[in-house]
Amino acid sequence: MTTTQQAQSTLLAAAEIKGTTVQNLQNEDIGDVDELLIRHQDGVVRLAVLSVGGFLGLGSTRVAVPWTAFDIATLRDGTIRMTLDATRERLEKAPRTEGKNYQRLYTGEVVEPIFDYWEIEYVD
Repeated sequence: MTTTQQAQSTLLAAAEIKGTTVQNLQNEDIGDVDELLIRHQDGVVRLAVLSVGGFLGLGSTRVAVPWTAFDIATLRDGTIRMTLDATRERLEKAPRTEGKNYQRLYTGEVVEPIFDYWEIEYVD
């Protein structure tokens, strides 16, 4: 968990997160949050699915990123700023997510390589 996430004591609504534009460390827009994937056993947000590239959702690619890879801040005006340490090239090479069948992302053999790619420790 990042320092910003630890310091933040407010709850975030999924509706506030979905559609949020994610920026990289160079302040470039790199994608939008398409979905949040929550493990039903314990309510933990495991992954965010980003829509990357394309225009208005057309021709875009969907990439799963571990939730803890993001730095999240609530700005003074109440908007949410999400940052991910990723270049466009890294996103282009990231594991893809096809369709809406997200149940497969909860099996260890599928989700662990996603965590490995983003250099986040996988804990089942």
